[in-house]
Amino acid sequence: MSDYLRCPAPNCTHHVHLSATRAAVEDITDHLIENHDMPEVSASYQAQMLLPITGPRAAA
Repeated sequence: MSDYLRCPAPNCTHHVHLSATRAAVEDITDHLIENHDMPEVSASYQAQMLLPITGPRAAA
């Protein structure tokens, strides 16, 4: 079982497994900027506000 962060954009399935929280937040931020055309400040805020998804289904 591993925790992960999922992209907050509707209908987006991008997710990042949490090996290091800071790296996962940076990856989600980059994803939001590159794939969802968010401004850097907004993308960074959205990524920092995400809570890890945990539990038995987190491994999927």
